[in-house]
Amino acid sequence: MTRPISFITACIVTILFVIFFDVYGFEYLSSVTELLLIPLFALFYFIFNKAKVNRLICFFGFYALADIINLIDYSAISNWAYYVCNGIYIIAYSCLIYYILSTLCFKLVLKRFLLDFIVLLALDLYMIYVLINIVKPLEFESNYTSIIHIVEFLYSLILILVFSLSYLNYIQNGLKKYLFLFIACVLIAFSELILVGYYYLLDDVRLNYMSTTLYVCGVFAMYYHTLSTTKKGQINLVEAIEY
Repeated sequence: MTRPISFITACIVTILFVIFFDVYGFEYLSSVTELLLIPLFALFYFIFNKAKVNRLICFFGFYALADIINLIDYSAISNWAYYVCNGIYIIAYSCLIYYILSTLCFKLVLKRFLLDFIVLLALDLYMIYVLINIVKPLEFESNYTSIIHIVEFLYSLILILVFSLSYLNYIQNGLKKYLFLFIACVLIAFSELILVGYYYLLDDVRLNYMSTTLYVCGVFAMYYHTLSTTKKGQINLVEAIEY
């Protein structure tokens, strides 16, 4: 079985397990299966990947830490866990942004893909406007409602930055390796944004399952990106200009 088929099969099986456990009332097993994905991949990346990148190690490490805290606090749902975990997730995504920026040249993007950049910027501004209108009216059973609003907005904003920068990175470099990174970022970001809708706008379990499906596919795409290498003879646009 080839690597792509193995990843697709594993991805489908994982999604089915998560949804199966949830449908039949095993919510904890469903959460464990989903929340252990990145910690497991982080372990594999750290042990088996020979070409490790520090920025990705930080992303996997911080994200895995937040997932593990979520599992430990699964039943208690403590207030401190909300702030700590979301703060760690934001740090993790910041590391991912730093990783993306390492192969992104804005000067080149503005020179060759100005129209794409303008359209993407307009889309981002619209999404930020929508997020403000979603988050601002929300009411929480807490004395720190304003802080929660800020956390929710920052979390959503950094997700928008992640998939936007990953798109610019892909069109700039045009390599299959960065295509998988873009796909991963889009799937994970939209899974999180759909979850916001599920929690605060529409209590429809189908949104939860859609979010789960996108998230699991995104995590597998992210790990597949870490296994992809630039083949001999391939060169990105930045390297071409420097050359």
